[in-house]
Amino acid sequence: MLASFDHCRCISTPEVGVLDRNLRGRYEQSGKGTPMYRQPLWKTAIDMLLVPIALFRVVIGSSVDIAVAFNYPMALNGCAAACTSRWCVLNCELRTLLHLDMASYLASGIDPVSSALGLHIRLMTGFYALCIAPFMVLLVYALWKRKEAILVPAIVIGAAMTVLMGLLIVQAVFGTPPSTNVGYFLLYNIVDVVAPFLILIRVVPRPLFSGSTPQ
Repeated sequence: MLASFDHCRCISTPEVGVLDRNLRGRYEQSGKGTPMYRQPLWKTAIDMLLVPIALFRVVIGSSVDIAVAFNYPMALNGCAAACTSRWCVLNCELRTLLHLDMASYLASGIDPVSSALGLHIRLMTGFYALCIAPFMVLLVYALWKRKEAILVPAIVIGAAMTVLMGLLIVQAVFGTPPSTNVGYFLLYNIVDVVAPFLILIRVVPRPLFSGSTPQ
């Protein structure tokens, strides 16, 4: 009996804590427990920044981008009267509600590509309205819910946004005619310039920042 008591006393030392952690790890790995992880702060910061960016993309996508893609009247004054479809009228009403009059911006020459309303910029804005805006909402949801399946689509979308904005910037700087003010052009489009880089930084595997820290 004394020997048994001594044995129990020996294992009731700090080794019990180690044993408990090992057993808890096996319990969690077996699927019966749910391990808790804390992601790096820089990932959380990007996740938070992507929330207003997604909201911005939805608002701009459903208003300005749709107007450019379908060649709706850009000026709010007389916009609805110039429309030939109910969708155009609804878009004018939405932009009026948001005070998004694009006439002065397009007339300024800051964004000559958009001012020309060529087929390529209309296709680009249509892509942003119909694909990028809803994807940004899905991305924010998936990142907060830790859905790993979003990573590959996010890399593809982030790369596509980078290429499209890169081409638009090149045309604004070196096109004919060039932008009348490249600084204002970048400022007006700052969200779409920054967004793809944030997405790629967040989802592209980075060995120096890989892995999560157990709580």
